[in-house]
Amino acid sequence: MIKNLLKKSSLFFLTIFFSTMIGNVCLAIVSPPEDLPGDEKPGFVTGMKDQTESFLGTAGFSTTMETENIVATVIELVLGFLGIIFVILMIFSGYQWMTAGGNEEQVKKATARIKNAVIGLIIVVFAYAITAFVFKNLSGGNSNDSTTLTGN
Repeated sequence: MIKNLLKKSSLFFLTIFFSTMIGNVCLAIVSPPEDLPGDEKPGFVTGMKDQTESFLGTAGFSTTMETENIVATVIELVLGFLGIIFVILMIFSGYQWMTAGGNEEQVKKATARIKNAVIGLIIVVFAYAITAFVFKNLSGGNSNDSTTLTGN
C-alpha cells in the first residue's frame, strides 16, 4: 500500500514539475503583437534572454554573474532542496506512525526516521550558517544585515 502511494505521489510530482517547465518555456517564447507601429515595441520582451534579465531586475537579483554569486546561489538551492526533503521525510514518517495500528516495529522505524530527519535539519541549518558567515565575512562581502548568502 505504501509503495503504491509512493509511486502515485512521485508520478503526481513529476507531472506537476514537467507541466510547469513546459508552461514556462511556452511563456518565454511569446512574441509581441505584429500590429504595433515601428521596429521597437516598448513594454514587450522579445527574447528569452531579455525576459530573464527583465525578471532578474524586477525581482531584485543581480544580472552580473560573478563566481561567488553563482556558488552562493548553488549552495542556497542545495540547502533549500534538503529542507524540502526534510518536510517530505517528516510527512512520510508521521503517516507511517499514524497508520502503524499498534505495530511497535513500524512505530520504532517512524520515530527513528523523524529523529534522523531532525538531526539532518540541524546539520543543514548549521551548514547554512557557516556558509553565510564565510560568504559574508571572509570573501569581502558587504556588512549589511542579510539572510541570503550573496548579501543581496
